[in-house]
Amino acid sequence: MKNKSGQSKTGSKSGQSDMKNEIGQSNTSKERGQEKIKKKIKRSDTMVHTKNFPKQNRKNAKKRPAFSIDTMGNRGKKRKTDAWRKVSYEATNTFVSHKEIRRERELVEDLFGDVDLPEVDAKVKEEEPRSINQLKGDRKKKDADDPYDHHDDRKTAEKKPVWVDEDDDNIRVKDVMANMSKMRGKRGAREVSDERYENMLKEKFELAMGSTPEWAQLDRKIENDSDDEGDFNRRTGNYISSEGPSRLPKSVLEYKMLSDLNRATYAEGAIIKGVEFNPIFQVALVAGFSKTNGSATLFQVDGLHNHKIQTMKFPRFPIKCAKFFRDGRRFVVGSDLYGHFFVYDMEGGKEIKIPWNKSEDRRCMKKFVISPDGELLFFFGSKSLIHIFDTKTLSHIDTLQASEEVTSATFNSSGTRMYTHGNGGDVLTWDINNRQCVQKFYDDGCIDGMSIALSPNNQYLACGSSSGIVNIYDTADLTKDTPLPVKVLDKLVTSVTSLTFNTSSELLAMGSEFKENAFKLVHFPSMTYFTNFPREGTNLARVQVAQFSPNGGYIAAGNNGGTVRLYRLKHYGSY
Repeated sequence: MKNKSGQSKTGSKSGQSDMKNEIGQSNTSKERGQEKIKKKIKRSDTMVHTKNFPKQNRKNAKKRPAFSIDTMGNRGKKRKTDAWRKVSYEATNTFVSHKEIRRERELVEDLFGDVDLPEVDAKVKEEEPRSINQLKGDRKKKDADDPYDHHDDRKTAEKKPVWVDEDDDNIRVKDVMANMSKMRGKRGAREVSDERYENMLKEKFELAMGSTPEWAQLDRKIENDSDDEGDFNRRTGNYISSEGPSRLPKSVLEYKMLSDLNRATYAEGAIIKGVEFNPIFQVALVAGFSKTNGSATLFQVDGLHNHKIQTMKFPRFPIKCAKFFRDGRRFVVGSDLYGHFFVYDMEGGKEIKIPWNKSEDRRCMKKFVISPDGELLFFFGSKSLIHIFDTKTLSHIDTLQASEEVTSATFNSSGTRMYTHGNGGDVLTWDINNRQCVQKFYDDGCIDGMSIALSPNNQYLACGSSSGIVNIYDTADLTKDTPLPVKVLDKLVTSVTSLTFNTSSELLAMGSEFKENAFKLVHFPSMTYFTNFPREGTNLARVQVAQFSPNGGYIAAGNNGGTVRLYRLKHYGSY
């Protein structure tokens, strides 16, 4: 049947049943959703979220401990839980076995010192085979390798070179020789040698210096182990050392004859009149003349080759004296034929002519000395005059009048006193600040004074005469009117033309240019001769000038044969 709307009754009933089913399903889904929400709420009630704590509760919330230490031991307390519930800690007598806890423990020890901590349990030892003491030992070993750590374990620690260049192992002698343009093809086996260049340089150094200096030895032992006193002694050196520097033995002189200082040229003239060691660089100056020409050469002092650095020619200017300025970058040469002298600037590579226009003293530049402070230059002229020049401006500033013609002069270490010796045998003492003579005495038994030298320690004054006698005076007795020598040296029989002390005041070299091999070394303070110097058969010829290196390691003697003999004194460790 159809109703009024034209629909059948069966169709309307089926539609109603469908709607009821849909409504029932929606109700069940709603109930299920509500149940899920209720379960979530219940779960959220049971869980603890620190992020949702209010500010007041956050302050009261327990923080997670970094580690747990029970110094009282485990007394059977119940297991406690923290704010996270899942994480539980048990009071133990050791640390938790992981790296972070170990690091924190080391931090506690560094901050608070040695803490009385409990021993590690056997179970933990199995997990941690390395103990705390081992960690301390490893940390000490690590600190010992730290270059900025000022620990003082000098007895057991092995010292290493401060700097090592790995490229040195690849440099060979033949590679270095190939880069040298001069004398190519004349270096023999070295041009094809596969030897390490570093080894060759070490051999050259040991040949020239004797051996490795004590300060450069890595395995040297330092006996004084005190932190305070030992460090202070190492800073001040020999000035407060109880033993002091070793004394030069007086019986036998240990030395070695090296290659001639000017072997690279032999072109400084037939007569060598100037031999000087540079006060700053390991360089020597050799100057001389042949006929009327002068020549000066700079050499690198190594004792083996003594390579030439530069040669300067002075035509028609026979050099009679040559000396370095104190700055080590200039030297001055003088002659007896002209009234001018030359100053050579080594850095600029040029010579400077300093004229002298005094007609009454045209030949006054043959001999001169430089004050210890390097500020004044003294020329010994004729008519008993001493001309003073300023080394900076190279200008004449003053002239001194002596009682007799001056042949030689020397200074005390401070440069305030100058002692002169001259014809007539008088020794004059000059006050350099006031530019006047303050004392005069007669050199005992002297006819004409030829040379004079004062020891660097200002204790002994040596005066050489034309008779071959060298009188040694104690400077404490020079205030007397007629001081007497404490020692008379008479080994030389001709005029003593050269006298010089070494820097330690332990050696005096004296020589004469009027006799072959007239050259002696005297030990101080015993004032005895070294019988083994020079050796028999050594040809020194006629020594014109002699000089010690700044630290006494070398002595050079120039003769009338155009050569400069060079010796290495083994007692002194360096140039």
